[in-house]
Amino acid sequence: MKIREIRELPRYLRRRARMPVARFELISSREPELVSVALNDVVLLDPEDTMAEVKERAAQIARFREKGLLTTRYDIRFADGDLEALYEDSALFGELWVLSQQGRGKEGYLFDDARVRMGVITLTPKGRDLFGVPEPGAIRF
Repeated sequence: MKIREIRELPRYLRRRARMPVARFELISSREPELVSVALNDVVLLDPEDTMAEVKERAAQIARFREKGLLTTRYDIRFADGDLEALYEDSALFGELWVLSQQGRGKEGYLFDDARVRMGVITLTPKGRDLFGVPEPGAIRF
């Protein structure tokens, strides 16, 4: 593990054992089970974050996941409505939504809507040891 990578990880995760994360998905209004992940492991620090910034954070999260330092889950909710609104109102999600709307009503175009799916990043015991973070629940969010 490079010290540089640790410094670039969002400060929030270094101070706590959990943090919210989002996934931007394209969905079909005609076939609800049809979902395509457009952007995974999205951590926004500002609603105007660029694609490059978001992808770099996602790559860091992937590297830490591969090293067994954290897990990501999208089957449980962690964030409140205000945080979800931040992601839905972000420039990047706006671009995805516009893209989904361009094909709406066209024959054969399946992904005609977009959504934000909130999830949670959790440090593993190995990750908590490395970052010096207490057990989950020891610090209030």
